[in-house]
Amino acid sequence: MKKARWMKGMTGVLLASVALAGCQSGGQEKAVVTPDAKAGEAGKAANANGKILDKQIEVSVYMRPRPESVESNELLWMKPISEKTNVNFKWLKAPADANDYIEKFNLTLAGGTLPDLMEAPPDLLNKGGENGVFEPLNKLIDQNMPNFKKLIEQNPAVLKDIKSDDGNIYFFPQISAVKTINLQIFRQDWLDNLGLKAPKTTEEMYQVLKAFKEKDPNGNGKNDEIPFTTRSKIKGLLPFIEPFGVSFEEDFYVDNGQVKYTYTDPRLKAALEYTAMLYKEGLIDKEYITNDQKIWESRFTNEVSGATFDSFPRIEALEKLVGKANPKVNLTGLTPLQGPTGIAPYTKSQQNLIKNGFGISSKSKFKAEIAKVQDWFYSPEGQLAMNFGKLGETYTMDNNEPKYTDLVMKDKNNSPLIKMYELGHREFAYQWDIRYENAMVTPKLAQIRDSITPFIKPKYPVALSFKQQERDVLNSKFTEITTYKDEMLNKFIIGSEPISKFDDYVKQIDKMGIDAVVKIQQASYDRYAKR
Repeated sequence: MKKARWMKGMTGVLLASVALAGCQSGGQEKAVVTPDAKAGEAGKAANANGKILDKQIEVSVYMRPRPESVESNELLWMKPISEKTNVNFKWLKAPADANDYIEKFNLTLAGGTLPDLMEAPPDLLNKGGENGVFEPLNKLIDQNMPNFKKLIEQNPAVLKDIKSDDGNIYFFPQISAVKTINLQIFRQDWLDNLGLKAPKTTEEMYQVLKAFKEKDPNGNGKNDEIPFTTRSKIKGLLPFIEPFGVSFEEDFYVDNGQVKYTYTDPRLKAALEYTAMLYKEGLIDKEYITNDQKIWESRFTNEVSGATFDSFPRIEALEKLVGKANPKVNLTGLTPLQGPTGIAPYTKSQQNLIKNGFGISSKSKFKAEIAKVQDWFYSPEGQLAMNFGKLGETYTMDNNEPKYTDLVMKDKNNSPLIKMYELGHREFAYQWDIRYENAMVTPKLAQIRDSITPFIKPKYPVALSFKQQERDVLNSKFTEITTYKDEMLNKFIIGSEPISKFDDYVKQIDKMGIDAVVKIQQASYDRYAKR
């Protein structure tokens, strides 16, 4: 009965939770410092046989897959991890789409037969723990996880973001190393072809996209350009919205300690008006709402699009794709735009300190064993294995610094990140290593990535937790509000609703109960601030 009541209240609050997404999140705390490790250094938890566990066990895992990889213990990246831990990981089939993944996650919980480990956003794992679905980890950490215990003692920001309101820890976190993630990506060669400079303001952006549309930057003599495209639906239009002072990266924001709702902010009206103008003039992909990754890639490989908004490693991935047909392609990343009202350039698109996490089923037979294995993931040796793979094949050590081999760095068809996934890299709960980022990216990408860091502003915390009665309100009101909001934003952008109706839209959201939702968010935010 308790579980059933909890499941009833889960759907609505998901809309305020961080989405599952590999390589995506946003934090305001500094990155965790990674301890040095020597190649081949034995983990303290290892047994006499060099393995973490005495006997082999099979651990069932529900986690989001990567389209570039298959789930296998025999792939080059995973095999030494499986052998070292003495664990045969049984990968359960899961959807790649974030929304579908969460839906199946909820259905799995409702079914009652749970895998040993499940990946989800922190709020879902905390609420599952509070309702007895996931095991409290406090004692397991004290008894079996010296590496992780040391990590959270040295980094209180991590502990704050993983601790539930009831004081327990219910999940092992994925811990980010850098902040920068998504940025504007442009065809520098198109800019050069037209004698244009990279846009720095919303007006310059309009003029550049207009030139892409009208002046044949791809040089094929046809008026076939779709200047800006995206695979991220409305979130992919973020660079046109943030210059006006609001961000699609957060449903709520904090102003002098007060929680407010992003999508009724008066500044959003001007942002939507600007974006609708770009759409009306054909400067934004007409299919932005439905584009999947294949269509998005085809916009570039067919050389009809010259700009997008995506993760910085995609710069190199797109260059390789387009480069098969046009070796002169040159992509770059741009800093955020200056808005028309004097707002300083900024972005809230960033990696969270805590990305997602993994909870242990309260019914698992291997709780202590999983804790020991997980602790190895956070150890110096484990971090090398998770971040860099197999010594001698996917990385080498140079002056005690890991360096990826040509197998990862020089694949002619894939960027290093995509190649890592292809080799079996899985995003378990461990600590992302800044050396992983630095070793993976070219000097060009590192410079572009670091150019965004000064523009990042903290966003609304994703590690909030809610009481059951609060979830009931969120489920009854916020789900409906969010559905209506999403529908109306797209209508404003594509022009099926005039911007003049924005005030009516705000009144409708008020009628739907946004004040009650904001009150709950305020209470949760205040609890989070006191952790």
